[in-house]
Amino acid sequence: MSHQEIKESGAREKDKQVSQQRTEEFRRSAVEKFQSRGSRTVEEVARVLGVSSWSLYQWTKRYGNQDVMKKNRRPADRSVQEKLKAVIEFEGLEGEKQGEYLRREGLHSEHIAGWKKSMEAGLELGGGSLTAVNRSEWAADKKKIKELERDLHRKDRALAETTALLVLKKKADLIWGSGENE
Repeated sequence: MSHQEIKESGAREKDKQVSQQRTEEFRRSAVEKFQSRGSRTVEEVARVLGVSSWSLYQWTKRYGNQDVMKKNRRPADRSVQEKLKAVIEFEGLEGEKQGEYLRREGLHSEHIAGWKKSMEAGLELGGGSLTAVNRSEWAADKKKIKELERDLHRKDRALAETTALLVLKKKADLIWGSGENE
């Protein structure tokens, strides 16, 4: 067993002893803080609470509510549907209710404003459903792009071959002399 493994093992044993001294209320409170940590790292939360990250993980297994973890994840990790739902719910509220909603969901008004702006921009660009005419145009464009890419690839190969032949000709002329002088 290496020195590091012995050190970690000793730290875990000490954590177990200290952990047994912590009240269940403290553990539940620690798990709640851990699960609603926002963008802070596990280590930061553990340091503030005066416990190890290992203890936090163990307590989370025992006392943690996985729904809280899902609800309090970072705003950037939310799906498009969740963002849309949040914007609609937020816009349906008034004044102080909006602030309560943001706190409850772990969001800031900037998140809602940014998501709303993105959605409006998507709608302005015609992000709605494709009509039959749009689909046929899209399919024709896709086919034309594929044709052009194929043609470009063929021309790239021809250019590479011509370049190689020109280089070989120049090398041959340098070695044997140019055939124009004879």
